[in-house]
Amino acid sequence: MQIVVEHLEPCVNRWLFKEYEFVSNLFRGRVIFTNVKSDRDAQLLKPLGKVYRESATVLLSNNTNVVVLDPAAEEPLTTSDLKSSEYVVIGGIMGSHPPAGRTKKLITSKLLLAKARNIGKHQYTIAGAAYVVKLIENGRRLEEIKYVFGLKISKKLAHDMELEIELPYAFPIDDSGNIVLPKDYIAIVAEFSPIYEARVLAGNNNICKYEDDEIH
Repeated sequence: MQIVVEHLEPCVNRWLFKEYEFVSNLFRGRVIFTNVKSDRDAQLLKPLGKVYRESATVLLSNNTNVVVLDPAAEEPLTTSDLKSSEYVVIGGIMGSHPPAGRTKKLITSKLLLAKARNIGKHQYTIAGAAYVVKLIENGRRLEEIKYVFGLKISKKLAHDMELEIELPYAFPIDDSGNIVLPKDYIAIVAEFSPIYEARVLAGNNNICKYEDDEIH
């Protein structure tokens, strides 16, 4: 079974890279990134897995052994789904709140032969969704997987001010009771979130302008 991450953001920023890196480490040697249009993004992702410019909706359009993780899907993901599948497609999306249904619109509706499956009623991050898939691949039932909903991150600013960032997503919990997150995730989100929001306010043309050392 291969994990296909359909890249649907304007560019690979530092936050998104950490999500992708987590997926790559979790499914080492089994990760494919699709819909990667930028040469720079392709170079960044090459160490993490195979990279294709084409969308998964094109590459897998005639394959019947495909599962799409879609929060809007009616049926939950099972181990038998994964055992009978060649590919599991995860949307490379920085989720919005409330969910905008981008997976259904951009992936599920175009892969007519694929099976759409959910991993619960809440929206997970890319890394969180991949972790849940890994557990189910190993035989865990969806209802047995623990998670927390919502994560608050605080960052101290100048003049004793504090910025609080709330991530309204589900985050899986491992068997030791720890929230499963990519390495340095909290620090990166705290640092990058205000930058990203400032770029959005400045106009879409600025969203993908990052410094050479921003990813690493």
